[in-house]
Amino acid sequence: MTQFMEHKPIDQWLDISQIKSSDDNIYQMSPSDKHLGNPAIRAIHGGVVTTFMERVAEIELSNHSKTSKDTKLISTNVDFLRSAKLEPLFGSAKIIKLGRRLAVIDVYAWQDAIDIPVAKATLSLKL
Repeated sequence: MTQFMEHKPIDQWLDISQIKSSDDNIYQMSPSDKHLGNPAIRAIHGGVVTTFMERVAEIELSNHSKTSKDTKLISTNVDFLRSAKLEPLFGSAKIIKLGRRLAVIDVYAWQDAIDIPVAKATLSLKL
C-alpha cells in the first residue's frame, strides 16, 4: 500500500491511500469513529461513503489525464447496496467517457470482496 500526496484536505480526513494492482488503481479508506453514521450497527455514514467515492473518481481522473486543472463535480448518482461497516473501505474507478469538457466515471466501493460492493456510483465531472 502506498500513500499518495494529498490533493485536498478531505483526503487526509478520510485517510485515503492508494494500492497499486496489476490492472487498476485501488483506493482504501481507513475509517474511524469520526466517520460513524449509525452507532447501533457501527456503520459508516452514507455521506462519508459518497465523499470517498467522489474523491476516488477525482483522483483517478487526475492520474489518467495528467492535467493540473481542477475539476468541478456536476452530478453524483449513488446506489447504496448494503451497510458499510466501520472497517476498511476499498474503491476503484473506471473512466467511461473522457471528453474535452466532461468526464463520466463509474466507481465501486466494497469491503469484504470486490464482487460484493457496498455502493456504486456514476459521476459527471466538468473539466
